[in-house]
Amino acid sequence: MLSQLLPMLAITFTVFILFFIFMGIGYMIQKKPLKGSCGGVAKLMGNENCDYCGDDPNKCDKLVAEQQENALRAAQLGKSV
Repeated sequence: MLSQLLPMLAITFTVFILFFIFMGIGYMIQKKPLKGSCGGVAKLMGNENCDYCGDDPNKCDKLVAEQQENALRAAQLGKSV
């Protein structure tokens, strides 16, 4: 029983580790934060408006741009964000 279980656990663990490694690489390449979709699960539950972006998908991009600009200014001043 254990001899059949260990290879399956090893494969599962390896797949999870690879998943997180690839997610990290994707984040480092794109430098974009993870974000949800407007109207996903909340819309199914009866909430028509997105609480995060207020149904304006450009607002999320504007916030990210502002955060990056502030981080750049802070880096130029030698401060951490």
